[in-house]
Amino acid sequence: MTEPLSKVYLEPVRARLARLRRFRTDPLKLDWLLAGLLTLGLELEIWLGSGGAHERLVTALLGPTVTAALAVRRLYPTSAGLTAGFVAALISAVWGPPSLISWGIAWICCMYALAVWARPRRFALGAGAITLALLASAAGPARPDSLPFSVITLAALLLTHRVIGDRERRARMAERERDVAAREAIVGERARIARELHDVIAHHVSMMVVQAGAERRVLQGGNASTREVLQTIEQIGRGALTEMRRLLGMLRADMDDPLTPQPGLADLPTLVGQLREAGLPVELSIEGDRRELPLGIGLSAYRVVQEALTNALKHAGQARASVHVHYGEDSLELEIVDDGAGAPSSRSGSGHGLVGMRERVALYGGRFDANRNPGGGFVVRAKLPTV
Repeated sequence: MTEPLSKVYLEPVRARLARLRRFRTDPLKLDWLLAGLLTLGLELEIWLGSGGAHERLVTALLGPTVTAALAVRRLYPTSAGLTAGFVAALISAVWGPPSLISWGIAWICCMYALAVWARPRRFALGAGAITLALLASAAGPARPDSLPFSVITLAALLLTHRVIGDRERRARMAERERDVAAREAIVGERARIARELHDVIAHHVSMMVVQAGAERRVLQGGNASTREVLQTIEQIGRGALTEMRRLLGMLRADMDDPLTPQPGLADLPTLVGQLREAGLPVELSIEGDRRELPLGIGLSAYRVVQEALTNALKHAGQARASVHVHYGEDSLELEIVDDGAGAPSSRSGSGHGLVGMRERVALYGGRFDANRNPGGGFVVRAKLPTV
């Protein structure tokens, strides 16, 4: 059966929109571009417009300082605002506020930077200095019409600082809190990975100690040097196990981690069965020559699948999921896909679950990718080296 026309035509559009959302323009470069365009437009307005020769000359020389201040307004908002304010006051003292579109846009952008991005104390000093300069330019009898402009400027600065500035500061504070939460999640996940890897390493060291001790006991009396080497290996291994138990005790302080064997790829069918019982239909497929992998690789692969399926169960809604495992010659590839329509905010790349998966894959030098499908749903891919 053919697909609906709406799906055929809308899916490419959705894919393009998704790519556009990932495209982010550097705000600093955008300010530089805008400053250059406004400088060019300002000069054209001055020399192609009307006005006295002296006024045009002064505006042509001083105007670019305002458009240039626009280029650095994000880095130096107070300086940009003061530059625009003082130049406007100087020109207004003789000819009145310039009636130029390019000038007005640059001046407003610089005033916005002062009101929104400057620190409170610097904003207060800057706004006061600009207001005094504008009032001084309006004090003379030649330009009494500059007084309303000064009052309106001060009122606009205060209102913008109060409304938009507070919102911007709250947004920056929320962003810092998210960064702190993300760093805490990474630290917590690394501690969890360390606890799990301890169990894996302890298993290997225990096997070394047991085999060295067993071999030492069955050696004949003529192999004294070999027996001594094996005894040394056994003693060092037991010492390493003792220190690792102390380390584990420190890592598991105030934690409720069960002392159970760590899972691996052989436990994926059990995991899939548990998810099915919880209400998420899951299909599992395994390709390639199955072979014994390092325990750490198997554990990381299991945790990636577990976290991806748990996210699908929580956020995908009424959905189906599939898990594909491929044994390559020198790698293990995982792909977990669901067709749900969960909220984008809950499936974004900033989630702590994705942080944990990314940390586990990076531990072994692998590649990790998690994104929404253009046609709907979510896909998680991981590739772990096995050699």
